[in-house]
Amino acid sequence: MSAKEASQAMPYAGLRVIDLSQGIAGPSCGSLLARQGADVIKVEPPAGDWGRLMGDGREGLTPISIGANVGKRALCVDATSDTGKALLLRLIAEADIVIESFRPGVMEALGLAYETTSATNLRLIQVSINGFGSSGPYRDRPGSDSVLQAISGMMAMNRDSAGSPRRIGMMIVDAACGVYAAQSVGGALFQRTRTGEGARIEVSLLEVVASLQTIPIIEHSLRGSGDITPATVPSGTFRTQDGYINVVALRNEMFFRLARALSHDEWTQRDEWSTNERRLRHANAINEAIAEVLVQDSTAHWITRLQEHDVLCAAVNDYDGFVSDPQVSHVGIFQRSHIGEWRDVPIAGVPGVSAIRDGGAGRAPRQGEHSREVLAGIGLSDAEIDALIVCGVVRESAPQCRMS
Repeated sequence: MSAKEASQAMPYAGLRVIDLSQGIAGPSCGSLLARQGADVIKVEPPAGDWGRLMGDGREGLTPISIGANVGKRALCVDATSDTGKALLLRLIAEADIVIESFRPGVMEALGLAYETTSATNLRLIQVSINGFGSSGPYRDRPGSDSVLQAISGMMAMNRDSAGSPRRIGMMIVDAACGVYAAQSVGGALFQRTRTGEGARIEVSLLEVVASLQTIPIIEHSLRGSGDITPATVPSGTFRTQDGYINVVALRNEMFFRLARALSHDEWTQRDEWSTNERRLRHANAINEAIAEVLVQDSTAHWITRLQEHDVLCAAVNDYDGFVSDPQVSHVGIFQRSHIGEWRDVPIAGVPGVSAIRDGGAGRAPRQGEHSREVLAGIGLSDAEIDALIVCGVVRESAPQCRMS
């Protein structure tokens, strides 16, 4: 199957999305839609998406701008001008979905409020992503991944052995928000098939970080204050002779298999270690006993040994180890890509979308790379596009970011 055929076979083929969002949360939602077949047009101001400025990168190509925008076409428009606003309204009039991540009130100031755009496009679905929601005392506060990790208890949940709160190393709230938003789009599209009408969806980072932590928040509510306790023992990371290994026993028989794999059959006879409830009370002693055994041999040795006894375990990989893992390679999770000056960059596919694994991941565009193509698609002539570029309302760049 060719890349074009794969795109046409995907679930969102035929949908047009105007992505006005910046950063990670909104753009990653748009990328998920694009990589499932939608035609997603990323619209940026002349200053560009701030994700193009974050982290290492060159000429607007950074890990953020690449990872959150794969599969899109890019248009650069100055929406502060009347002509730029008119262009956006024209694009939105023919769109199925609009994604925006401005603070509450900005879309209204731009003349792009949902009440305005949906008046001429009844089937339009607008996804509004913000930090804290469009009402309430935090309405106008700026929200970011780190701010939401702090306010939500996530940093406290992830505190170190000394008790100091720690931010989770990746932008997990933003990334999860993109997934939640894309899921909400799917629901709105399904509803539209019944009603014929679109809807406005609001997704806040505050809601996302709460939903993402449903289980630990319930756990805290049930047990009250105090140290976080594991759900099962053992469940943790242990040092080996040459690295680290993670070992988990979810049920009693799993713990007994672990004991036999470590050549300590006598552990299965210890009454105080016979059930998970009892093991929780003796967690330190159990973990110390396991640690003393695992450190005596290599990670590879223990992986083989534990798997022979059907024990849940895994080597603790870095990203190189994960990307080159034999199962990951077999499934085809990553597509190796040539992006700007970087070669062999791994881009993960969308879970459940087989076309991605057949080479349909698409490209990460430069700012304004498809400006001329997009405007021609809504009926503007070459002369009209040239005039818009000359007066600075529209900008374009040459395509240089390609996937191999």
